Amino acid sequence: MTDDALFNEIQDLNPGEREKIHKLIHALKRSRVSPLAFIEELMHFERGEEIERERLYEHKMEVTDVLKNRFGMLHGGITATFIDTAMGETVFQMTGSTNGAVTLDLKVNFITPAYDGWLTAKTEVVKKGKTIIVMHTRVYDEKDDVIATATGTFYRLKHQPGPKA
Repeated sequence: MTDDALFNEIQDLNPGEREKIHKLIHALKRSRVSPLAFIEELMHFERGEEIERERLYEHKMEVTDVLKNRFGMLHGGITATFIDTAMGETVFQMTGSTNGAVTLDLKVNFITPAYDGWLTAKTEVVKKGKTIIVMHTRVYDEKDDVIATATGTFYRLKHQPGPKA
């Protein structure tokens, strides 16, 4: 794609759409050093806080039109991505490790649709082993209704993986 072709693509966007594209471009550049930056920008993911020491963590995301399915509700895959991201962030916050962790298993139960507003993921650490961490997450909408629950198992990496040659 040429610069002119890209410029032509954005000509008919309204100011709000251009602002979104601008943020996504910056997130794409940040993803060179922070791999989840682009996905987190799409979800408007907000790193939360530790509510109870090494036991309960809270994170947020915003439901926007671009994240909805054809029925006007939050896409289930985005809900699962939010939960997976919140659980992964919980591991980072809890362990303080830069090595990170990867998802071994994620079981999501969709309870009720989310249409708009901010969602809050409350992640409880069920078991923290040397290599395996089991967590349970409940996702709440702004009315404090549970929209999804999940159980996840994560494997703590011993070192920071690099790209394969």
